[in-house]
Amino acid sequence: MESRYDYVLVGGGLACVWAAQTIREHDKQGKIVIIGGEPHPPYDRPPLSKNFLTNDEMSVDDPYSKFDDFYPKNQIELHTKTQVTKIDRNARTVTLADGTTFQYEKLLIATGARPRSLNVPGMNRIGVFLLRTIEDALQIRTALRGSQRAVIVGAGYLGMEVAASARERGLDVTVVEPQGHPWAKFASEKLGRWIQSYYERNGIKFLLHDEAVAFEGDGESGPVHIVRTKSGQQLPTDLVVVGVGVELNNELAREAGLEIGDRGGIKVNEFLQTADPHIWAAGDVALFKDIALNKEWHAEHFLNAKWQGQAVGAIMAGQNQPYNQIPYFFSDFLDLHMILRGDPQGGKNSIFTGDTQAAEFTELYYDDTGRLRMGVSISHDEKKLDGISDTLERLIRAGVNVQGREGAIQTPDFDLNSLT
Repeated sequence: MESRYDYVLVGGGLACVWAAQTIREHDKQGKIVIIGGEPHPPYDRPPLSKNFLTNDEMSVDDPYSKFDDFYPKNQIELHTKTQVTKIDRNARTVTLADGTTFQYEKLLIATGARPRSLNVPGMNRIGVFLLRTIEDALQIRTALRGSQRAVIVGAGYLGMEVAASARERGLDVTVVEPQGHPWAKFASEKLGRWIQSYYERNGIKFLLHDEAVAFEGDGESGPVHIVRTKSGQQLPTDLVVVGVGVELNNELAREAGLEIGDRGGIKVNEFLQTADPHIWAAGDVALFKDIALNKEWHAEHFLNAKWQGQAVGAIMAGQNQPYNQIPYFFSDFLDLHMILRGDPQGGKNSIFTGDTQAAEFTELYYDDTGRLRMGVSISHDEKKLDGISDTLERLIRAGVNVQGREGAIQTPDFDLNSLT
């Protein structure tokens, strides 16, 4: 049996739902279907490492991106628990696991990513978790309720958020990280050390320049009790959460013969379109031409998926505007909020402005020419960060030069707007 659709959106996550909404805004009649493998409609992942872990009252449907009536109201067909097993570019069809085929005029691949596991003994023990899905978060929340100690492997966004959530629930928390400071993929050593110190003042311990090499417990598959590290440490624990990055779900695209970049992303242009004129990619899995930053990369974060979903939906519906956003990452931990605007790998040099003791500050990152490439801002007041975010976006787009202005920038009451 074969059904024909104007728009087939594969992946079932955030990029798909925002693409569907934007398509419908521009195309009132086109037939749209979203196909996702999870048993849920599209949902927002950021709460899963934060509020969902600390608030037992949060239900499974709280993270859902849209109310249930959004899909029928907008004539969007939604298939959950459904796997796409093949893309036939010549016939312009996708084949489902049950053998059903859907014919498409335009296809979006937004298959996202999966958490990277560790190839160490005991990874499959009870109490050792990865975190990506609602089901993962439910299992971790249940484990946190009955535990006294937790070990978090990895000090990136996810690991630091889960560590804060576990501490909020009263657990004794240790973070194991092979690099020399938290957030090592994007933060300066000074910022990383500041974050580490703030966490330590809240009772969270760090084991840096070290890595987990085994998860040990009773028998071959019993619950985890010990995390053994490369340096020989043995950390008693009741649960482990591993957050060491992701692997992109590019298999469908690869098997369909689409070009895959060096980092595993599906290669697309500034219009998020592949070399096949009928196929686009968005979200984590897209290796896109970023015209705002003048680089090719893929970004793994909530707003990247949402914004690219909106952009690609408009493009697929005939609005020929390229994707052009200054990247925006955010995090919430303990009693603080953080935003990052710009290129996480763009600045080799950095300078602070504001009050680090009060946790109200911004760090500006610039390249060897002095051009501002990224800003990270931290505050107790989430709303305060909105204006700072807008300012950072404007400054990065303008390519402002900060060299020679270090003295003024470092004054506590420096106004970022004066850089323009």
